[in-house]
Order: sequence, then structure tokens, then C-alpha cells
Amino acid sequence: MKAISTLTTLIACFIFCSITGADAQRKKFGKVEEAELNMNSYAKDTSAAAVILFDYGESRFTFNQEVKVVFERHIRIKILKKSGYDWANVSIPYYVKNSDKERVTNIKGYTFNMVNGEEQKDKLESKSVYEEQQTENWHAKKFSMPNVKEGSVLDITYTVHSDFIYTLRDWEFQSSIPTLWSEYQVEIPEYFDYKFLMQGYLAVNDANRSQSNGAGANMKNNKYYWIVKEAPALKEEKYITTLNDYRSKIEFELERVKWPGESPKTMTGNWEDVTKDLLAADKFGVQLNRNNFFKDDLAVIMASSKEPKQQMEAIYALVKKKMKWDEKYEIYAKNPIRKVYDTGSGSVAEINLLLTSMLLEAGLDAAPVLLSTRSHGRVRTGYSPMLSKFNYVVAHVKIGDKEYLLDATDPLLPAGMLPVRCLNGEGRLIKRNDQRWVALQPQTSYTKLFSTNMTISSQGEIMGSGKESAGGYGALSLRRSILDEGETKYMERVAKEVGDFSVGKPKIENLGDINNSLNISYDIKANGSGQTNDIIYLNPMLGYGEEENPFKLSERLYPVDFATPIDETYICNITIPEGYIIEEAPKSVAVNLPENSGRFMYMVEQRGNVVQVMSKININKPVFFAPEYANLKEFYNHIVAKHAEQIVIKKGSASN
Repeated sequence: MKAISTLTTLIACFIFCSITGADAQRKKFGKVEEAELNMNSYAKDTSAAAVILFDYGESRFTFNQEVKVVFERHIRIKILKKSGYDWANVSIPYYVKNSDKERVTNIKGYTFNMVNGEEQKDKLESKSVYEEQQTENWHAKKFSMPNVKEGSVLDITYTVHSDFIYTLRDWEFQSSIPTLWSEYQVEIPEYFDYKFLMQGYLAVNDANRSQSNGAGANMKNNKYYWIVKEAPALKEEKYITTLNDYRSKIEFELERVKWPGESPKTMTGNWEDVTKDLLAADKFGVQLNRNNFFKDDLAVIMASSKEPKQQMEAIYALVKKKMKWDEKYEIYAKNPIRKVYDTGSGSVAEINLLLTSMLLEAGLDAAPVLLSTRSHGRVRTGYSPMLSKFNYVVAHVKIGDKEYLLDATDPLLPAGMLPVRCLNGEGRLIKRNDQRWVALQPQTSYTKLFSTNMTISSQGEIMGSGKESAGGYGALSLRRSILDEGETKYMERVAKEVGDFSVGKPKIENLGDINNSLNISYDIKANGSGQTNDIIYLNPMLGYGEEENPFKLSERLYPVDFATPIDETYICNITIPEGYIIEEAPKSVAVNLPENSGRFMYMVEQRGNVVQVMSKININKPVFFAPEYANLKEFYNHIVAKHAEQIVIKKGSASN
């Protein structure tokens, strides 16, 4: 992800400095300043529950009997509110694989408090540190800092010794709380050439570099410094993939090793070799050729479906019907697909490799696609292949000049439609003679249409009917809600959300017909006051309007990702009582986003004693970037304000 260097209004920016400048900001472990103890809020973010005062990391190589990488960190955190106490719970991850491992040592910590005007210092005891295995290879040292209160300052340091000399620890400059100073220093021997991979939406400049003698008499070390000061908190907001996609950080990729007296050795791989290896792997490509066990089922499909698209859809429907996803995200089949087919359950890789195998056996041009889900993070296509960046597999089919992406883990998905979790940049096609990335774009929109006809009496009683029609991702979401909750509970919840309105027994159409829109019709009723009203107030959105703006940050440095285009239409026809007039009604408006990227229309028309209100929201593209945020936020301000307006119906006559 490339940083945007043209943003001039950033609160925080990366700066790179000389050794002297960096040293000037160093803090001595175990000794805090009075100003840090007395600090009770952070002026630039008064909502902050805690603040990282200082975070320093250093990676360097050691050449004793063996080559090692040593990482040291010193972090100081100010606790401002009780909600910031979680920052006193520390987890230090480390990696173990076979005989190679990382070792966490020299863990030290102090909690500082100001008590009756005097500094109080509580030491982290070694017995408070414990280990936890988190995955097959990842472990963690964990501890909680002692005597934490509002106003505490936590001072923590530790060291990690690593056998993995080809791996440097990445560094995050930005966190969920503000960071006043974050610095990372890396000292790299001249034998190693690394690519620096910058990510985030804070402005970045080139790092300064200095050289010094290393352990060997003729070896040089290249020293790099990266510093960010006053980084704002990275806050959760609606319509994102994962915050880790937007966090400012640096990662390292070893490109080349050149030991003295030896030819340079390239370390980064290429997709051609990765594809070849994957297709030869027993848990991936070999599974695509295991097809004897489903030939009878496939023969039935081939006998009744003659066109390639029909065959694809029939095979896809069969796998969806037969298989149940165990909700495990994998890129390899841990079990043979024959076993998976017999048991009727499997991971995403097992189900979609099975699907791909059946499509290939049917003679279709099919192959697997690796991707990363939205919650796992976006894959950066311009760098060397790293399979750890992927966690999902779907099937790709090419018929004529049209391409389809299929995911058989969800029975509610029509052919060619990916689940929202997969709409995340690009996926990699694993195909021997077709080396490329595949766009993971929505093939349809999120569409919803709500229409109602209702009559209001002089006592404020409302009687009418409503119809909801959902298509594309709107239908997928609605079907999922109804099936997960059950029809009765779903409608009970809808009735509660509408507020004062009661919803009659619904009639649902096309619940199982995933290739068509889902329609729900029902009666709407609201009790009146029991007596004639001279004035009746009515919000014509009936509880279906936007009640709050989803965008609350004053400035957002990362994109808004809706995943799909949006098309929402609301139409309400209101028949007012005889002898009443519309005294006040919302004015019609039309608000457009630049470059036809979105439009909001709100229209009110009166014909006789019938008033029609129409609201239409169109978001025409899935992703809006940071410079577009202000316009998008204001766009939703208009929607929320207009949806809150009421119609005022008054007893009287036009002549009055």
C-alpha cells in the first residue's frame, strides 16, 4: 500500500533524522519525568484512554559462533482513563519452527504513580511472566503490569534473540491510541540486501543511512532510522477491511544475500515457481487430479446439461448442496477431497478445490484462486509472493470471453457472486499457463427497495401495507438474516426496530430462489391517540431512515470501503384524512458526490390528499479514498438530516 505524500494536513508525519537527532529523544529506562507523571490528558485527542509516550525498537545482527538477529524494545505508556487499563496487559509474540526459534529475554517493567506528591515505583516481578502457545508456531510471553491506576506511567523493555537471520521484525508506528514518539533503528550488515515495504497513510520520506564497522574487520553495517512523532490513534470506523491494512508500519523482505567470496544468492521467489510448487503439492494441486470418486454424480449432470455455463452452474449447485463449510480458512486441503466428499464437510480450501476438480473433469477451463479475506488484510501485488498473506481459495472458470469466480461455502450465493468477505483487492490465479492477478470485484450491487401505501386517520391511526424487495448483496444479507434467525424471530426484530409501528404476518417470496430478488410484504399498523388531533406529526421514513452518520472522524486518512455499490430506494404514499391539509413538509433535495460517485434524492409531492415521499441513495463505487472523505461525510449529513424531518398535518381547509 503506497503512502500518500501529498497530504499536507496530517497531524503526524514520518521524519528521518541523523543519529544525533534520534539520540536526543531517547529515554532512560526506569526513570520517568515529572511532566509524564502529572499528565492527565492529551490535548490533541482528549478521548484517548492512554498514550504511548515513547516507543523505541532496534534490530541488529550478531556474529559470534552463529549469526543471530537481536531485537530490543523500550516502550513507555501513560494511562489516562480506566478504559486504558488493557494496555497494562502485555503480550510479546515469538516464533518457533523445528529447531529454530526466537527467545524472549530481559523482560523488565516498572509502574510509576504519583502518590501524595511523591513518585511511587512498582517493579514487574519475574514470576508474573508466563508463556502461552497461540498457534502451532507462534508463542507469547505474557504479563500484567503491577498497581496500575489512572495516571500511571508504564515503562517496559525486553529483548528477542532470533535464529531466523533472514527475517527482520516489522515495526508499527501507529496504534489504537496516540503515539508521541515512535522510532525504529535497523543495523544491517552489507551481506544482506533488504527491500523496505512501507505501509500506511502518513507521509513518508527517504531514510538517512550511515555506515559503521561491524563485527568483522572488513564488514560494514548500514544503519537506518525511521521516526514518527505525534501519530494519531488509528480508530475503528465503519466500512473498512481491517485496520491493519491502514496502520503505518514498515516490513522487510530479504532480496539478496552476498557472503564474502560467494556469488550473490537471490532469496525472493517468483509466482511462476510458486505456482509450479503449488500445483505439485499433495495438499493443493494433486487434489485437483483426484476425480474417480465423483464420476457417477458428474455423469448425471453432464447428461442433462449440455452448455458449458449450465454445466458450471449445475456442478456448483451440487457441491453447495452436498458440502457444509466448517468455517475454517485454509489455502491447503488438510484432508483428501475424497474424504471431504464422503463426510460432506470441509474447510474453504477443501470445498473449493473439490469444486475446481469437478469443473476440470467436466472439461471446463477452471483453476483455483488464492485470496486474502477482508479481515485478514489486503495482499500487495507488487511484491514477492508470500503465501502467509493468503487465507482463502475460490474457483475460477473461463467460458468464452467471460470469467466467473465461484465459492461453494455458502449455499445462498448465486454462481459468479463472491461473499463480501472475499471482496478484497485481487486474488492470484494458480494456473500453469495463465500467470496473473484476478480482480475481486462485486458483480452486482447491494440493492433494496421499500414501498408502502398507508392511510392516516384524524386520530393518528395508521393502516397500510409495505413491501421490501432486495437484490444482489442486499438479498444475500436479508436471506442470511431470515434463515439464521428464523422467520418469526426476524419479523419480531424488524417490528421492534420500526418503533411505534406493528408489522403483520409477512409473506416472503423467493426465499430459496437465490437467482431472483427476495420480496417481503406485510401489513403496517400504528395506534392513534384515541381522539381527534388538530395537528398530526409524522416521520414518513417510518423508522427506515438513516438515523446517524456512520462517519464520525473529523479526518480519515484511510479509505472508505463499502465493498459493493449501493442502491437503496424508499417510497411512501400517505393518504391524509379528509378535512386536513399539509401545513409543513420536507423540501425536495438532490445532493451529488463529485464525479458521479454518489447521489441522494429526496422528493415530496402532493396530489390531492395523497402525499408521496421518495428517498433514493446511490453509492456508485465501492471505495472512496481519503481526499474524498469530507465530501462523503457531508453527503451522509444531508441524508441523516433529511430523514429526520417530519410532515405536519393540520386540521383545516385550503382556504384557511
